[in-house]
This record gives sequence, structure tokens and C-alpha cells, in this order.
Amino acid sequence: QQQQQQQQRQRQQQQQQTCPALPEVTRSKVLVLILGVVCILMVPVLKMTTGLPPYLGMLLALGILWFVTDSTAFHSLARLPREEIDVEADGTPKRPTSSHAAEPEGWGVVEALHKMDLTGLLFFAGVLLAVGALDTAGVLHSYAEMLRRICKGSSVAICSLLGVSSAIVDNVPLVQASINMFGEEMPMDDPLWQLTALAAGTGGSILSVGSIAGVTLMTMEGVGYLWYCRRVSLWAALGFAGGIGTYELERLLFA
Repeated sequence: QQQQQQQQRQRQQQQQQTCPALPEVTRSKVLVLILGVVCILMVPVLKMTTGLPPYLGMLLALGILWFVTDSTAFHSLARLPREEIDVEADGTPKRPTSSHAAEPEGWGVVEALHKMDLTGLLFFAGVLLAVGALDTAGVLHSYAEMLRRICKGSSVAICSLLGVSSAIVDNVPLVQASINMFGEEMPMDDPLWQLTALAAGTGGSILSVGSIAGVTLMTMEGVGYLWYCRRVSLWAALGFAGGIGTYELERLLFA
């Protein structure tokens, strides 16, 4: 029995050595988790009450989280070490500093943002702001009327043009523009919305700049724009046309 107990202890010690220690759960971490969840839930509430677009609500949530985690009270709660400040003989600091505690390396919102694709984040934020400006100026409404005249009210033709346009503009702002153009007139169960999602999702892949997946492929794998056009664009266009054709055939057979 003693040998068995010793073997069990040895196994437990080996497991403790091989398994990494779990991070300590502190009050500051729990506070950040709760605050993050509350800020995320705040986004749809702001959309319904004030009409604030969701992406602006998420940026507001990021700002609130950033403000709280950079405050002196939060640093005191997290018990972060204070930075030693070099002072002159008369007590004047040698360089301008704040009263905040020093953040450890790899900690905080700034370090988290360094690990994100800020280029893509700023790109989508700028494009969605531009779409909102065009909607406020009435340009999208005029464009929607022009599409109706050209396509004579055909949902297939309208969505096909939108799908091809998404290869140049990007599918995310194009779907947002479609909601702004047709959201007040088309019912929620209209086939236009299903075709818009299908056309924007598949048509955006015709060119590498038309979707975030293509941009990520170019960034991570070093794929060039011309290489993508020669090797992928034709097959993506065939998939785009085949997807719309299959959808229409399904509606004819089962509608």
C-alpha cells in the first residue's frame, strides 16, 4: 500500500510539472469580463433606442472598456506595480509622467489592439461610415431607384448587379447599403434578402479585394492580385452564377 501511495504521489507530481498552471482569477479580471459582456449587450439596446449603428456601438464599448482599465482605481484594484520615477534634486520628475500605475508588458487594451488587424478594422469602420454618409445624403436612395428602372423590378437582376459590385466595393458595406436602400420598402421575408446574402457572399470572392477572406489570403499567404485573378476569379464567378441559378431553380420547384 505504501508503494502504491508513493507511486500515486509521484504521478501527481509529474502531472503538476507537465500541466501548465491555470491563471489566477482576480477581482480585476472578473470586473473586465462583466464589463465586456455588459458593453456587448449595450450595442443592440443603443441600436433600438437611439438608432446608433452597431459598429459605432462596438467602438463606444471599446472606449468605455479602455477608459475603465486605464483608470487609477482599476490599477489599484488590480494591484499593478507602480513605476519608479527619476526625480531631480528639487523633486521635479526628469520626464513627464502620469499618476497612473505602470502596466506590465503584454497587458491592457493597447497591447490587445497590437495583436489585432488594425488595417482591416479601420478599413471597415471607414467604409461603413462612408455608407452611412451616402445614405444620409440620399445617394443610396437614388441608386436604388436607378437599379429598379434598369432591372425592371427583377430581384435576380438587382442582386446579380449587387453581387458583381461586391467584388469591387466589398461585400460588407454593400450588404449594409442594400439594407439602407431597400429596408423600408421590402418585407423581411422577401426573396431579395436571401439573394442579396447569396450574391454578396459569393460575388465578393470574384476579386481578392471583394471580401475579407481574399484580403486575409493575400496577407497571410503572400498571394498576389494577378495570381488570384488568373487562378481563382473564373471559378468564383462560375460559383456565383451557379449559386443564383440553383436558388431560382429551387424556388421554381418548391415554392
